[in-house]
Amino acid sequence: MVAAELLKIGRRRLTWGLLAVLLLIGIQHGRNLRTELLDYRQAQTSGVGRFGQGVSPEVAAATEANLSRRMSLSGFLNELWVITDMWGLFAVIILACIQAGEESDQGTGRTLLIRGVPRLAWPAAKLAALLAAAGLAWIVLALANLPIGLWTQTQAIGHVDLSVFNLQRWTDHALLLVRSWLTTTPYLAFAIAAATLARGAGPALALGLGARFVEGGSIVVGAVLIGMESMGSSATHALYRVWAPLHVISFEWSAEVIQTWGHPSWVQPFSPTAAGETTLPLPSPFFDSPLLAILVLLGWTGLWLAWATSSLQRRDVCA
Repeated sequence: MVAAELLKIGRRRLTWGLLAVLLLIGIQHGRNLRTELLDYRQAQTSGVGRFGQGVSPEVAAATEANLSRRMSLSGFLNELWVITDMWGLFAVIILACIQAGEESDQGTGRTLLIRGVPRLAWPAAKLAALLAAAGLAWIVLALANLPIGLWTQTQAIGHVDLSVFNLQRWTDHALLLVRSWLTTTPYLAFAIAAATLARGAGPALALGLGARFVEGGSIVVGAVLIGMESMGSSATHALYRVWAPLHVISFEWSAEVIQTWGHPSWVQPFSPTAAGETTLPLPSPFFDSPLLAILVLLGWTGLWLAWATSSLQRRDVCA
């Protein structure tokens, strides 16, 4: 079943369309940084920013230095992967909802179940195939990011410099990609469960993307609340007590802990200056244990697979 699912994924135009969009996003990000860098280099002599505003030479020089750091190979690859991971997650959710939802739209899922395919095998095979497809896409995107990163670096410093990338840095970057890939698992499982419950690709897309947008909104709220709580503010404490228990069990928080391997971005320094070097302590009930985060995501994955299986068992496939 897994091989058949992979074949269907590979034959979908949507699969290749989504991959092309992700590649274009990476290329465009490099072009945007180059344009911004050239604008601030010019602003050092003209005193005019990229939007026509006045910019002091000191600010323009500091901004150019920051952009050059971001456009170094190591800085750009890490920054670009954050963007690729964000949009890549949306892409795999869309693909999973379509892949599972169309089984109901076309009636092929019903045919398989009538022929005796175990109820658990159906969602499990889809999850395994989608996870394998996501892994292949992650490899393609990671390889494509390398020439983009080299081109971006040459725009900043005029030549290619690989000296900062030793074996340890390549290993760390590879581990980041693997952790990023594995954290897509509960999202894929949820999309499959949503498609099974909704019995159609359209409703499944609404549920899958809707849930991700809710998580995105929670991140925006949390960026304010968790900082205020860490600094001991009482102004938002009541709202924090409602939000925190919900967000801490979300896919997003555990994925963040795993991808940063115990160093969530919300507690990192807010600026590279000396005043911003102190990290903030995590307020209760947030955790930074990768092992606990793995268990949470495994629990969610098992729950959604069980939900999909239960939904199939309750369905009258002979109707």
